[in-house]
Amino acid sequence: MKKFLFTATMLVCFSVITKAQQRGVGINTTSPAATLDIAANTSDNTMPDAVLVPRMTAAQLIAKDNTSGTYSTNQNGAIVFITSGTGNTTRTAKITGAGFYYFDSSVPEWKSVGGTSAIQPSNETLEQTSSYTAQATDDIILLNVNTPGATLTLPTSGVSIGKKYYVSNKGNNSVDISPLPREGANQNIPAQQGAILMYVGGTGAGSWSVISGY
Repeated sequence: MKKFLFTATMLVCFSVITKAQQRGVGINTTSPAATLDIAANTSDNTMPDAVLVPRMTAAQLIAKDNTSGTYSTNQNGAIVFITSGTGNTTRTAKITGAGFYYFDSSVPEWKSVGGTSAIQPSNETLEQTSSYTAQATDDIILLNVNTPGATLTLPTSGVSIGKKYYVSNKGNNSVDISPLPREGANQNIPAQQGAILMYVGGTGAGSWSVISGY
């Protein structure tokens, strides 16, 4: 009798598994309409209805997917949620802050879901009246320099290629740029003018570019 019950149970389980493989998997539904169909459980307000993808910092993803190439063709389309930080490698350069990112193995690189960089608030500095060392988290740098010899020092580590600074100098003196930009004609922020500076990679002279003046 026990053997008969065991055999019957196994047949029922096999039937359920076979149907699941044929018709998809349903959570909170017995009639899945896709490969995986998750229905909201509106009768239980204590249980959040959502899908949680893997969550990690940018540094943790970089450690997992640096030169070892943990993510490759088989992981094309993989999605993660970055909780904080920015990318600083070729594969993670488009990670600009918290948000959803997917892996594009054709490049290969991580891209923001939606095809654009994650929207982040702009960080504006206080008005600087003398030399200033730009921080990686700065976006808008306000200068009001009225004495000669001031320098705006730009970082060459801890920032991703494409990082931009929007600089406004309302003062009556120009401000030198260090390291020197790759364009010989643009060596400073002129008095009463502004500029957009972009990191193009490397260290020393030529690692930044003045892509616009205004």
